[in-house]
Amino acid sequence: MFTFTNNTQFGHHKLWLAFTISVVAFAMCLSFSVGNAKQSADISGLDIVGEGSIVLLTLAWILAALASRPPGKVTSLLVFGLGFFLFSATLDFLDEFLHYPESAHWISMIESYPAAVGMVVMTAALYQWHLEQRAINLQLRRREWDYRDHDKIDPITQLYRAEYWKEQIHKLQQVNKTAVLAIIDINNFSVFNQQYGYAEGDRYLHEIAQLVVMNLRQHDLACRYAGDRFAILLPDVSPTQADIIINEIKVSIQHLAFRHNLNANAIYTTARSTHVTLLPNQKLSAVLNAMLFELERPQKSAA
Repeated sequence: MFTFTNNTQFGHHKLWLAFTISVVAFAMCLSFSVGNAKQSADISGLDIVGEGSIVLLTLAWILAALASRPPGKVTSLLVFGLGFFLFSATLDFLDEFLHYPESAHWISMIESYPAAVGMVVMTAALYQWHLEQRAINLQLRRREWDYRDHDKIDPITQLYRAEYWKEQIHKLQQVNKTAVLAIIDINNFSVFNQQYGYAEGDRYLHEIAQLVVMNLRQHDLACRYAGDRFAILLPDVSPTQADIIINEIKVSIQHLAFRHNLNANAIYTTARSTHVTLLPNQKLSAVLNAMLFELERPQKSAA
């Protein structure tokens, strides 16, 4: 079902916004409960400008990350790491106005250590971001390799067609490898096409396709199966890992804010999926029929 709202992307990051506000509030409460106000002669305007700028820039980075990224592992690590850094930066800024007694020497450690922890977490976030971009680049390279064979590429989503997906599955079966197959279906997409037109529907599918690829590993494969359905191939993955990947894709689709050219309201949708582990000796056509039947069942029961 499609929903329409004026909310920005921040509406899907309420917990992280609350976390950011709590970090600043906790730093302020801690500082004011321990420190005493300095005399104006002891306050350095240059230090205030420098350290205040660091606090404002860190806040700006957090807001930029929340505004530009969907919920997920990378976003969570980025904001968590920046939150630790923000805590240290806020304490460092406030001590320009406050004097701490010698008995409160522990606050110096609290001021320093979170920044180091934050840098470690942000390093992990950047590494995960790197893996995400590698997966996208691999999909782009795959499309470049087959660019001359236009029949393999779907012009709307720029993903491979279902035939290519099936070819890769057969190749895995020939070398006796198992893989998880998934099909993701966008709920009630025909309603969107009827209301906004097929051109906008194609643009929406393109954005969803990019989001699907972002949530895959480097050696996974995403294709357009048919209509508003996407086919996923996950080789060398456990059932638990496959569940996590597919759920992250559906959550990302749910939080994708699509904006129609003539409507300022953000449009959101949901998706359903089915996935199975395909064994080398199983017949692909029979497995696909069972998966498609599973996808159709909720529609029939809801009718």
